[in-house]
Amino acid sequence: MATAASQAGGADAPKVSVVLRTYEHEPFIAQAIESVLIQRAGFPFELVIGEDCSRDGTREIVSAYADRHPGLIKTVLPARNLGHGEIFRRALDATAGELVAYLDGDDYWTSPLKLARQVEFLERNPRCANCFHDVSLVYDRAGIPSGALSPAFGDGQFGLEQIVMECFVPAPAMMFRREVAAGLRPWVFDSAWIDWLIHIRSAELGPIGYLPEPMAAYRVHQGGMFSAMDRVSQLQEDVAFYARLSPELPGQGELIQRCVAYRQAQIAIERLGVPLDACVVLADPRRELRPYFNGRHARNLPRREGAEVTELEAIRAAARELPPAVRDYGAYAQAPQGHAGCYLVVPAGSAEWFGERAHLRAYLEREGKVAWEDEWSVVHELEPRTEEGTMRGSRGARRVEVEMLETPAGLPACFLEAPAPGALLPVHAVAVAGWVVGADCPALAIEFQVEGEVVWRAPVGIERPDVAEAFPDREVGRPGFQTTLNMGGVPSGGRASAIAVFADGARLPLAELRPRGPGEGERAPSP
Repeated sequence: MATAASQAGGADAPKVSVVLRTYEHEPFIAQAIESVLIQRAGFPFELVIGEDCSRDGTREIVSAYADRHPGLIKTVLPARNLGHGEIFRRALDATAGELVAYLDGDDYWTSPLKLARQVEFLERNPRCANCFHDVSLVYDRAGIPSGALSPAFGDGQFGLEQIVMECFVPAPAMMFRREVAAGLRPWVFDSAWIDWLIHIRSAELGPIGYLPEPMAAYRVHQGGMFSAMDRVSQLQEDVAFYARLSPELPGQGELIQRCVAYRQAQIAIERLGVPLDACVVLADPRRELRPYFNGRHARNLPRREGAEVTELEAIRAAARELPPAVRDYGAYAQAPQGHAGCYLVVPAGSAEWFGERAHLRAYLEREGKVAWEDEWSVVHELEPRTEEGTMRGSRGARRVEVEMLETPAGLPACFLEAPAPGALLPVHAVAVAGWVVGADCPALAIEFQVEGEVVWRAPVGIERPDVAEAFPDREVGRPGFQTTLNMGGVPSGGRASAIAVFADGARLPLAELRPRGPGEGERAPSP
């Protein structure tokens, strides 16, 4: 593949334009630029840097790179600070590529094939107007470990409703078509969430594609526009964003109201000062909103239809032994430490569902208290409790035994790659991954059952070139799957069964996962 350097000065119009927006990024900007220069692609691309009149030396670094790479780097250098929206608009106007990739000056790409992979995806999927990939989270604060930012998505493509609910596309991961940029309304550049509006516009034109590869890093530091904000400020920006978006998407009005109620519920949790080591349970019968409360342990309720109280009791008992949590963004209030209670959040959109569950309401009245109530949500607080038969162990971590079940010789064939047998894992988040190839038709999903009840369902649909190579005479499709399984409700001595579900209705048991507490299933030491 040609490198960026070999393309400098070329007469061909760029296939991809990279827009890099920067302001006061002196410690980071060189790494961001270098991560673009190392891209290996079989097509010409350009880098357009919008530098918004920094005072810390960022402009000098940008200008020096532009002087060294005149055929590759364009600069937009206003004489005064314009703000994040206007500098982005001017940089976007300066691009010439069919496709546009984006990077902030404090982030960077981690794969030299990032552009090539995304271009290949969009050429293979002409209906997709936009695509993104996994991104790693990098903290600049000492003692805070880096890790995955974007979750491993089971779906390969996403639509308008999904992106309206949440901007799950990390900014340094996006690549979109020229027609998306052409369709952006002027007010978009006045918004704090320009990237979100780009994805919404993309989804109006076609699906948003996903590549399950980590190819960029998102840096969390006190100088970041988003990460430096406390969580309430971020959520208030979301609420203002939805107010502006609502008239633009009249067909999504009801969904937008539910999203606003959910953001207001998160604001309530922050203003209550709910402890970071608490468990927050979201009542969302539609199962459409990702339970997220600024790094706290979060669950959906119900997980098993018709067993809401039983599930809540299990969560409440487990709350005492949750593993440490890490707050993702700043806090509105100082939360107390060492008080891992359990909080049930009922947004306004779930009020009717909640009102039909007299048994659950009676339990909450008897065992807890209303900690917050307004027009948007009600928050019920329960003290932690340890009960017989619930999770015990070292900070919520238990060993997970994996037993692959015997399957017929030949096809169908399957393999569970994670979790590793005997791995010590937090039971509320057991990573499960593998692949399955059907005999006569593809697998649609992997179901996980506990005591005969389906507790989780992961779609099968991730590309696996290694599996395709292992079956050269068969069209394997997209045979991979990966998900996070909550095993906190598995009783002592119990198990979760993984079952492949095929398109023709056939079902094939694949494996059994058994969480074990300290000493469970282990031989006593010799005297």
